[in-house]
Formats: sequence, C-alpha cells, structure tokens
Amino acid sequence: MRWRRFSGLLERPGVIQGKLIRLWSVERHDLLKNYQWANDRELIRLAGMNPLPKSVWEVERWYETSTTSPNTQIFAIKSLDGEYLGNIELADMEVRVGRAEVGVLIGEHSFWGKGIGSDAVYTLCKFAFEELRMHRLEARVLEHNERARRIFEKVGFKTEGVERESHYSEGKWWNVKLLGLLDRELDEP
Repeated sequence: MRWRRFSGLLERPGVIQGKLIRLWSVERHDLLKNYQWANDRELIRLAGMNPLPKSVWEVERWYETSTTSPNTQIFAIKSLDGEYLGNIELADMEVRVGRAEVGVLIGEHSFWGKGIGSDAVYTLCKFAFEELRMHRLEARVLEHNERARRIFEKVGFKTEGVERESHYSEGKWWNVKLLGLLDRELDEP
C-alpha cells in the first residue's frame, strides 16, 4: 500500500495518522458501536444528544445521512491497534470561506483521560488546515462538559462566547460555550 507524508502526519488512502490514534471513514460495520454509544446515558448527557432511546433504524439513517452529506465528514477514531473508540467530525463545512465545526465523541469510557480526544482533535484540525485549506474551526460544548472543553483548549481553541441557556436536558437549561481556532493557532497537545 502506498503511503505519503504531509507535514508530519502519515496518510494512507482512507487513513489519517495521529500519535495515539488513526482516523478512518466510518463504515457500515461500525454501526453496532454507534448504536451502543447513541443509547449510553452518560454520553447522551455530555454530548447533548436527544435523550430518547435510539433504534437500529435511527442509527442506520444517521449513517446514511452523514456519509452522503457534502458538508459533513465523519471519521472513526481507532487506536493504533484498530480498536474503535469514537467518532470525530467536520460539520457545516463551508469550503469557499474555509470554516467548519468540529465535534468529537470518545464512546469507549475506558479510554477517557488518556489523551485520545486531544490527539484526535489535533490530528483532524491539522488535516483540515493543511489538506482542506480551512482557515477557521469552531466547536460548541455544553457548559457541564469540562472534559470536552479542555480537549479543545489543549490544541488552541479559544472561548469566543456563550449561548445562554440554549440547550435543555435533565430538567435544566444549559449554556453552550462557543470555541474557535484559526489555522495559525493550532497547538500540539
């Protein structure tokens, strides 16, 4: 298989290499894990997902919609030995103006706090800036998800604002923190 190097990252067709992880396109065989994560109460709370239980059909519909959208690219986060750990995405991509929103979900709880999220966000941001010619990346984080906020801040995202009481869950209105990163601000975690 042919490999090529771009600015320190190794790329094999379909694979973006980080230090701790590899980013792959999400495949249909990944849906079982996504079904489990979509129904994990802790992940639902942290990510602000719809709290209703998800059916296999709903997860399949999410997969079909997300993999065919020209403005969204979802990657599977896999360990160096191939274990599927979560997803990371570039959403609402506006290629003409060079901006997109980054979202990350580490579904495997046993990998929380091990640098997987920061490496995945850094690797995706580096790819977006260098290969997709993005200029600005954004993230939205629920105020109670301190782990996610720290991941984004480790790679250089700055808090730019707050959407006051814009998300409702667990019987309460939550603020959403808005973070931004310019191509020249990316820091290696």
